[in-house]
Amino acid sequence: SRAADGFAASVLRSANTAGQSASVLSTALTNISNALQNNGDIQSTMNQFFNDVSSLAAVPTDQGAQQTVLSDAQSIAGSFQSAAGSLTATMTAANTGLTDGIATANSLLGQLAVINKGLQTAPNDPSLLDQQEAALNSLSALLPVNVLPQPNGQALVYSGGTMLLDQAGAQNLKLTPGSGATPPSLTAGNATSPLALGGADGTLGANIQSYEAGATALQGLNALATVFSASVNTAQAEGLTVKGSAGGKLFNVPAPSATATTGNTGNAVLSAAVTNAAALPQSGGPFTLSYSGTGWTASDQATGTAYPVTTGTAGTPPATTLAFAGMTMTVASGTANAGDSYTINPAPAAAANLTLAASQPSDIAAADPFVATPGTLQASGAITNSNAGTPQPGNDTVIGTAAAQTATAAGAAAVPASFWNSNTYGETPLQVVFTSASAFNVETTATPSSVISSGSFNGTGTVLIAYPGTSDAAGQYWQLPINGTPAAGDVLTISPGGSSSGSNATRMAALWTAAGTTTTGTLQQSVVGFGTKLGANAQQAQNLATSTAAHVTSATTNLQSIAGVSSDQQAVLLTNYQQAYQAAAKVIAAASTMFNSLLQAVG
Repeated sequence: SRAADGFAASVLRSANTAGQSASVLSTALTNISNALQNNGDIQSTMNQFFNDVSSLAAVPTDQGAQQTVLSDAQSIAGSFQSAAGSLTATMTAANTGLTDGIATANSLLGQLAVINKGLQTAPNDPSLLDQQEAALNSLSALLPVNVLPQPNGQALVYSGGTMLLDQAGAQNLKLTPGSGATPPSLTAGNATSPLALGGADGTLGANIQSYEAGATALQGLNALATVFSASVNTAQAEGLTVKGSAGGKLFNVPAPSATATTGNTGNAVLSAAVTNAAALPQSGGPFTLSYSGTGWTASDQATGTAYPVTTGTAGTPPATTLAFAGMTMTVASGTANAGDSYTINPAPAAAANLTLAASQPSDIAAADPFVATPGTLQASGAITNSNAGTPQPGNDTVIGTAAAQTATAAGAAAVPASFWNSNTYGETPLQVVFTSASAFNVETTATPSSVISSGSFNGTGTVLIAYPGTSDAAGQYWQLPINGTPAAGDVLTISPGGSSSGSNATRMAALWTAAGTTTTGTLQQSVVGFGTKLGANAQQAQNLATSTAAHVTSATTNLQSIAGVSSDQQAVLLTNYQQAYQAAAKVIAAASTMFNSLLQAVG
């Protein structure tokens, strides 16, 4: 009977929808995984870079070792660019798949409209019904197809709650292609009714979700490029080059963007900067920053996660600053009104545009910014140790503002960043002068000297020297512990770092495995975890594609077995197919759930 045939055809269409979805998304997620693990191979290039930086620490003046690090840095930039290109290609392929799929869908809907007209004059014509079934099955590969059969054999077709074919004819589909972080969208008919499709909803739905998966992975990759480059650039700024100059940027990366939402009634213009890369979420946003009239709120556009916004002032004249998620926004001009909002992208196209800023091997800042030596600096440049006690410098480190404030409260002597406004960083020596066995000053070495800061000594003491405010290391402090048994009049000279020092390279190499470098742990954990997650997603999608393909084969066999059997046999088959349909519904529901979880896991 046509009832049994129709039911089996419906099961086949549902299976076809899920199967085609799984196939498209499996290909897309595999390409996304390959972008990071094969094409870019970011993990390997980063690992090599940090290994070679560690080797440079032992021979900081070796030009060959410097060149190796510089070449490694270029390889990392190339890896990010390659990976970004592959992810962009996946997004482009999704848009192309949607364009082609919609053209096919509209053609099939047009054919079905013609068949409906034929059935109006030749009700239930077997040939027309066969053509109808074939067209509906082809359409089901593109999107879910729900059929409302009419007594004369005509079919009204809808997908979800959107009518695609009614008595008036076909409601053509229209595409707004995806662009950047904005996913593609579909509408149907002149009324432009939205057509919402999920990852399990045929090739059209799968291509929409493939685009979103690619965009999400790309934003995560951009964030990774920003965090990595900011961390390395900060480490560079914390040291000195073999020529004795402050380390400059090793990488260039696009600055964050702050875009006013269309419809804002205020005229505030915001600028954005990443000020704490370790606090930047791995997803990379983008974020929505909104003003209520009394305060600001921030949230991740993809996940909805809210972030507290800290308001302050900075600059001359003072400007309002807004800080959240490792970024600081400055209200450069104008005033925001209640209801105004901004899209903050911390890493716009960062991976594709990550480039090498350094051009010479000697640009690598392997040396410590300062070297402490017991004794007094002479006019000749020599250091003469006439100390009565035994003050000794300990192992230096670099700390942040919060840790520096804690150390200062405990008696550390801090040289402020403002000192470098009138003194040349990397060239100006300092001295630690003990006024007693329990107190010391940090002074200039000029004659007469001037006291910059004072500290206390109780078995140990601490000197903090802030990096210049214009440096990529602004807000950081070089920290020197002092040990031993000092006496009044003892001196330690703090000179700009010598070329033979590789301590800063050691610190830079430690970034790979240092805790707290990213919001998900170490930089290595973030890179490995990102790639592993994408690989696992691809494998799950491949497994799902295999299982749904088997279901399509089974449903096709069921439909073919209907033909040529008696009514009694059809009744038995129909009962079997009802049971099979229930099982199929579970498979399709599981597919939909898995698609959603896979896409959420990409970021």
